[in-house]
Amino acid sequence: MNINDFIFSRTQPQKKIDTINALTQDELLSIHEETVKRIVKDAGSKIWKTRDKRLRISQERRAGNAWNSSIDEVQLIKGKLFLEVYLQYENTDTSTSEEYDDFFRQGKFRGEVRRLDRHGNGRTYYYLYDTSDKASVMKSILLEYVYRKYADKLKAQAA
Repeated sequence: MNINDFIFSRTQPQKKIDTINALTQDELLSIHEETVKRIVKDAGSKIWKTRDKRLRISQERRAGNAWNSSIDEVQLIKGKLFLEVYLQYENTDTSTSEEYDDFFRQGKFRGEVRRLDRHGNGRTYYYLYDTSDKASVMKSILLEYVYRKYADKLKAQAA
């Protein structure tokens, strides 16, 4: 089964959710960039008066590195994908944007943010994502798509 085609097939939403939850780490990381672009186009919302779109990941499905960061949303800006990363460090937090290609490359991803610490000194803060963290991020994107796209059908099924 090709998940890149299955996610857009005419299958019951609950079966899609079950299939996504059963995917292995390698299957999750084999999802194409074009698939994610289509997900953001289909289920995303417009970014203020532009043709660009964003898919915000709800709190219960948000995934991260279980340490100091999580992925808040996927943005499609001028045909290019970006991930919005929420990062906590010292006594504050911030958001930064990472390119989809860089984030989902083979191996570990190490992001960095340069900010002033509480004393006004410049510091660099890091966040790391290994392959299992990346797979959980991809799973959260797929699940958010299904829950958002088929919200009415899922509510009717639950009732």
